[in-house]
Amino acid sequence: MHGLTSLADALNECPEEPMALGVLLGLTAGEPAVLAKTPAIPEGANRGEYAALLRLNLMGVTP
Repeated sequence: MHGLTSLADALNECPEEPMALGVLLGLTAGEPAVLAKTPAIPEGANRGEYAALLRLNLMGVTP
C-alpha cells in the first residue's frame, strides 16, 4: 500500500462492511507513516464512509 489514496481504494472494495480498527491495522501493516495520517474512525462507519473521509482529508477538508 502506498498512502492514503491506496488505503481508500482498498476500503472501497467492500464498502458496506463495518469499519474497525483491526481492518485499518491490517491494511496499513508495516506502514506506520500511513497509519499516523489516518483520522479517527467514526462510530458506526462502514468502509465506504471511512474511505470518503480519507479522501476528504487528502483534499484538506475536515469535519
